[in-house]
Amino acid sequence: MSANTSAERSSESHNDELTTPRTKAASTAWDSHWLSLGKGRTRSFFGIGSSAVRHLIFQPAVRFFLDKYFPSEGVFVETGCGTGESSASVPRRERQFVGVDFSTVALGQAQSTGCFDSLLCADLFHLPFQSGAVDGIWNLGVMEHFERALLIQSLAEFRRVLKPGGTIVLFWPAEANLSRWIFGPLELLRSTVTRKPFRFFPDEVSRLKSRKQASDILREAGFATLEIDFSPRTAFIHMVVVGRSALSPTP
Repeated sequence: MSANTSAERSSESHNDELTTPRTKAASTAWDSHWLSLGKGRTRSFFGIGSSAVRHLIFQPAVRFFLDKYFPSEGVFVETGCGTGESSASVPRRERQFVGVDFSTVALGQAQSTGCFDSLLCADLFHLPFQSGAVDGIWNLGVMEHFERALLIQSLAEFRRVLKPGGTIVLFWPAEANLSRWIFGPLELLRSTVTRKPFRFFPDEVSRLKSRKQASDILREAGFATLEIDFSPRTAFIHMVVVGRSALSPTP
């Protein structure tokens, strides 16, 4: 079953989730974030730097880990795809790539990357796919925005739509990562000068403190840990958390 067919058959029951207060507020915040980065000649300095990091660091890392853990054919979904820049160089092979995000601004920009076969506006807590329809899921810079209970809820939804034995690859910022050494002082300086709290990104409440914490979260959500990498491959910004769902279908 293709991802498009799965989405078409179940989208009606999920569309209402985009209008819940939590989701609407979050999507508005992310629309504002993507708009603040600008595009083309109007990109902000931070937007230019962020794009460079996605191209020079994250693209090779995403390409490496997805090609390592995803089979060469099937349906694969990026949950919280943003603009899709970090995923633009993943080898296509016989894979069908679907981008999901609740920011219409991000999805509009993702259309230009050409890396997705389809783009869906949806909440990752209520994915518009039938159970067992997806071969693999990945995201980058998404999971750190959720408190523990929501983390487990999102991972349970990932497990629902994955086929038995399906794989997740999560690029998840570490607590003491390189970007915090750079952006942390800048955020503090601007907050002090303007007397208003400032963050380059929406709140990151669940950056990973250790590999054990990542493994514990996977286990609680019903995933086996395949690998947790924290290395120069992501410039010591993200832990790459790789898990596999149970071989038997989710009840």
